[in-house]
Amino acid sequence: MTSRTRAHHTICPYCNEEVYLEELIGGKCPLCGGTLEDPEDDIEVDEDGIERSDLSWLICHYFLFKKLDELGANPLQIMQVIQKFDEEDIFGEDATATTSFEVEVPFRRLERIIPRRCTSCGKLFVKGGKKVIAGDAGRPGFTVAYHCPHCSQ
Repeated sequence: MTSRTRAHHTICPYCNEEVYLEELIGGKCPLCGGTLEDPEDDIEVDEDGIERSDLSWLICHYFLFKKLDELGANPLQIMQVIQKFDEEDIFGEDATATTSFEVEVPFRRLERIIPRRCTSCGKLFVKGGKKVIAGDAGRPGFTVAYHCPHCSQ
């Protein structure tokens, strides 16, 4: 009987375990069942994995979410904007749909103190109201609109 240290062995590319060649079952690893002869042909691709076409979709959504989150928008509103873009398929090859969005964001500390002019009626107000950011996902920048408590209802 030969010693285990002198027996021929290899490392299975699927489970990364040391396997002795005398333990192979039909040329397959006894631990995971992977073929040791030609590992590239036998690898099964998971159908639920991320495809290369999904990568641009994920990146675009990530940066849109990140930008609106930095501005202080509610995550639910951001997801509604992203869902609207998905329904209109603006990220496809023949993107002809509108890419405009409008999100309500909270006032910054300085904006709470200084008077603001309502974009709807033109009145100055200090308390209440809301701040709305509107823009186009296809273009850089956005516009900020303030609405007084009477116009924001």
